[in-house]
Amino acid sequence: MKKTLFILLVAFLPLHIVAQNSAVQRVKAALAELKNSAYEGKFSLQYYNELNDVTDKQSGEITLKGNKFRIMLGGNETKFNGKTQWIFVSDYNEVSITEPTVDELKDISPLAMIEYYVAKDKISEGKDGEINFYPTQPKESEYFRIELRLNKNNLPTRLVVHQKNGDKITLVWDSLNKIKVSDDYFVFDVKKYPNVEVNDLR
Repeated sequence: MKKTLFILLVAFLPLHIVAQNSAVQRVKAALAELKNSAYEGKFSLQYYNELNDVTDKQSGEITLKGNKFRIMLGGNETKFNGKTQWIFVSDYNEVSITEPTVDELKDISPLAMIEYYVAKDKISEGKDGEINFYPTQPKESEYFRIELRLNKNNLPTRLVVHQKNGDKITLVWDSLNKIKVSDDYFVFDVKKYPNVEVNDLR
């Protein structure tokens, strides 16, 4: 019996390694494509709170070019040119300027998020084609699994963060279209916003 189990285990290991390598290669291909081309699209962000059984959903627009991005969400506009970030709140006509850290960027930019978890998590491919990220130090992590789905062109379509407390964050890209855009697009031009209040927090 033990010999049979050992043979089955040995037979399964190469398949597991291939699946793992395939998942890593797909993610790397997605990162390379997003870094080398500019894309714009629409997305929805959904947060489920298990304790109160409440779901909050917002829709937005995103433009990506390498590590630069522009995000419109909930009436707020966020621009990042690779170093400086501007967050414009239209309701108050004010903009805050910061230089976010890598850790802060992962909570804002989809590209930075994927790069961050690729560097620190274990990656494997699920039975339905999804790519799963598992924390290497689960006791210190707030999540137990992150699920990423890519389309046939290796572009992200869905990302789900499964948190330990039962909450779930779901990011769905409704579309991502390749475009051409200048670097100036990712810089907030104060001159175009009359009487805007500037909070420089750098």
